[in-house]
Amino acid sequence: MTSVLTLTRDEARWIAVAAQGLDRRPFRRRATKADLLATIRAIGCVQLDTISVISRTHETVLWSRLGPYDPALIAELYDPDHAITEFWAHAAAIIPIELLPLFRGYMEHRRASDAWRLKPESVEAIERLRGVMRDQGPVSSLDFDAPDEATTHEWDWYGKKPERMALGYMWTHGDAIVRRRDGFRRVFDLPDHIIPGFWDGEAIGREDVQHELAVRAVRALGIATPKWTADYFRSGSPVHLPVADAKRVLPLLEAEGAATRIEVPGIAEPAWIDTGQLERLEDLRAGRMRPTLTTLLSPFDNLTWNRGRGETLWDFHYRIEVYTPAPKRVYGYYSLPILHRGKIVGRLDPSFDRKSRVLTIKSLHLEPWVRPSAALGRAIAGAIADLLRFLGGEPDAWRLLRTNPPEILPLIGTVDADQVQASESGDE
Repeated sequence: MTSVLTLTRDEARWIAVAAQGLDRRPFRRRATKADLLATIRAIGCVQLDTISVISRTHETVLWSRLGPYDPALIAELYDPDHAITEFWAHAAAIIPIELLPLFRGYMEHRRASDAWRLKPESVEAIERLRGVMRDQGPVSSLDFDAPDEATTHEWDWYGKKPERMALGYMWTHGDAIVRRRDGFRRVFDLPDHIIPGFWDGEAIGREDVQHELAVRAVRALGIATPKWTADYFRSGSPVHLPVADAKRVLPLLEAEGAATRIEVPGIAEPAWIDTGQLERLEDLRAGRMRPTLTTLLSPFDNLTWNRGRGETLWDFHYRIEVYTPAPKRVYGYYSLPILHRGKIVGRLDPSFDRKSRVLTIKSLHLEPWVRPSAALGRAIAGAIADLLRFLGGEPDAWRLLRTNPPEILPLIGTVDADQVQASESGDE
């Protein structure tokens, strides 16, 4: 019987953080476009979200790993490079464009299952858009006027423009691809204009798709269970990789040498480590290559988007409070987890004023087990200053209003009385 490798919880955390590129900054220089693409490829996908309290979540995810960079480089990766696009990879997410064929079977399934929803006027809008893209090139919903009539239509939940809903429908079904973004508005084009022959031949078989997604998920997770593997690339319905299939595929990866079976205290279900991380594990056990980075994480960061995984590995209970009424919020509207040397030590609630370029941190909470120290204070202050550099502000242009526990406050920053008063009056 093959022995199972046992890891401590710290070792599992360190591997998980390193697999996500969050153990240390890879270089001192400013990140390039090639660095951004390499990071997106390494972690597989980057979730999108409309909220922009500091920056868009996909921009924050890349900053957490690479430090300050020019967000305009992301636009170039879309177009003219055609190196990235978007799909339902983990909710709506940026993906390397070479991954899109893995989702063609999903597109076909959705085409078949959603066809009954289309009314004649919906079909007409889709055909009209297809013709516009064929004859005139990329389009967005901004290119079309809203209808004048005030009557209710089936797509009004998405806005009054039928073209807006039609473009989203076409994207889900593979009739259109996100070519670029103008600001945060998606611009679509026909698949053949970006990936010639995308719809030629048969789609990749379901088992092959699941195998490839599992390989990429395990590599990005570092430490994986069937539930975590299934969750990494997820879409809602149909599921790309159901948990039952992940349970079947992970032992296959083990047999192929891509994953190694492990046991970790606190992880009840079967678990695996990416075999590519075994050399790093040896270094960690020798006291080398332990995480050194202190940074802030987007609420939608790949490391912690699976809330159950965050609790299992880091004892970190996290819920985004954007939709929680202000009086009932515990940690703030858009709290960012604080990652410090491989551990999640707390969270802070920021707000960036783009006009004054001042960052206000309304509250900062350390986890109950964390002991305040000058070293921790300096590390957190450094992460805040680094975020400000990325946002285009001066490194010291930030205010910290309150902390829990109070004794960490003087170790990180000072209170601005006017800002405290504004915050207490309900200013968001």
